[in-house]
Amino acid sequence: MSTVTQRDQVAPRLVTAPPARRRIAGVLSWIRGAAPTVGVVAVLAGLAYWGHQAEWTVPKFSSLIGNGVHPADDWCKEHNVAESQCIECNSKLAPPLTDYGWCKEHGIAQCPLHHPDVAQSKSLQHVSAGDLERANRALALMPRPENNSRCRLYQRRIQFASVQAAEKVGLDIAVVQQRPIIETVVANGEVVYDETRMAHLSSRVPGSVWRVERKVGERVAKGDVLALVESADVGRAKSEFLQSIAHARLNHKVIERLRLGAQKGAVSERTLMEAETAYQEARIRLQSAQQTLVNLGFTVRAEQFAGADTDEITRQLQLLGVPPELVSMLDQTPTTSNLIPVRSPLDGVVIGRNVVEGEVIDPKTALFSVADTSRLWLTLNVRQEDAKYLSLGQPVLFHSSDGKDEQEMKGSLSWISTAADEQTRTVKVRVDLPNAGGRLKANTFGTGRIVLREEPKAIVVPSESVHWDGSCYVVFVRDKDYLKPNAPKFFHVRSVRPGVKQGETTEIIVGLLPGEVIAAKNSVVLEAQLLKSNLGAGCGCADGH
Repeated sequence: MSTVTQRDQVAPRLVTAPPARRRIAGVLSWIRGAAPTVGVVAVLAGLAYWGHQAEWTVPKFSSLIGNGVHPADDWCKEHNVAESQCIECNSKLAPPLTDYGWCKEHGIAQCPLHHPDVAQSKSLQHVSAGDLERANRALALMPRPENNSRCRLYQRRIQFASVQAAEKVGLDIAVVQQRPIIETVVANGEVVYDETRMAHLSSRVPGSVWRVERKVGERVAKGDVLALVESADVGRAKSEFLQSIAHARLNHKVIERLRLGAQKGAVSERTLMEAETAYQEARIRLQSAQQTLVNLGFTVRAEQFAGADTDEITRQLQLLGVPPELVSMLDQTPTTSNLIPVRSPLDGVVIGRNVVEGEVIDPKTALFSVADTSRLWLTLNVRQEDAKYLSLGQPVLFHSSDGKDEQEMKGSLSWISTAADEQTRTVKVRVDLPNAGGRLKANTFGTGRIVLREEPKAIVVPSESVHWDGSCYVVFVRDKDYLKPNAPKFFHVRSVRPGVKQGETTEIIVGLLPGEVIAAKNSVVLEAQLLKSNLGAGCGCADGH
């Protein structure tokens, strides 16, 4: 009973508490509920204050190239070196080079060919007339990568706090060198036989193959007999020639006797004239028979049989055209007089044989193919956009795709088609390739390089050292005093015109001189700092830059 009474007594006291006390209790309750939110707001406010002081930046390039020992108030945020050492902020530390501006002739700023004093060399370099001609040849040959005349990157310099700082980022250097380069148009093609040095041989008359003298792969000389064909047409031609000789001889004797009789008055003038006419006809017939044999490929003249009797002439005609090594065999064995040789018209190799002994043939049947392999043709398919740079006589380097011979063959451009291929839209060109040693084989594929320009002393650099920022090509050139103990450690930004790229090297048409030292491996670190500096808001430079 007493417990109930106490509860009843406490409750009225809470209900009847003063208003001020109730307000205090409510505030305390709200604070307890809002405490987490207030904490978060406080943290964000602190982060905002720190971010404002730190300019909301990630770790600077200085963490890579600086040494971290300079006080905060002596740091150039834009150039990431101590401001007291910053050459961009203190021109007295390293005065900028004379600004020669844009070179219209070569398409770069600070042209070393016209102003060699911009080169970072220990001594002033000499630019010869040959150097200018080399650059002009390259620029005149075809369009080259161009720089924007408004690009001012050449005015910038990228500085390191020390040599060790440059080594820390893995920066490597290379020396600008002079090496031979060849600028070419590359095209694929096929090696074929030279059609002007190739022959497909057949018999001049129908007949049958009496003997075959040569096989595929054998070398032959001009005039060598490849086969002997037996033909009745040859027998008739020889017989006609023999009869014509006999008829001409007879008519010659008759006219000689009639002339003696005419001198004595025993023969009339008409009879003598008729005899002379018959003799002329006989001579014409003899010339016609001789020409028939010549047309068949025989070398024969009627005068060579003067003084020989009919049997001797018959024997000589029977052996006409027979190789000397077979003459003795034919002398001992009675044989036909209808033989005609198939001879090679050139020095070369038998590359085809389509005949066997005893086979019946006609003039349409191709018996042999002979080719002179000492010179071959290379047919290349050149892109239309490259064809405009070609001209007859240009050197061509060819490498076979079989991979067996690494050495390139050299020829010359001898023909350029006047039309593009209807399907591939490429232009066919022909190259004469010497092949005295027989290294090349016909019907093989490979790659040809048509030489447009050959420079024995071109300026070349590693390809990774050339950078494009969107408006110009640049290379980072090390200052000539870089290695001096107390000298600032920085690289000049040099505008260049790149040319031929061969593997891991790139030709620099203009922009660098031999002997200069450039950033090569990991030079992208310098490029990144250059782009970052272009986006910077400036720094408190001592000279007001």
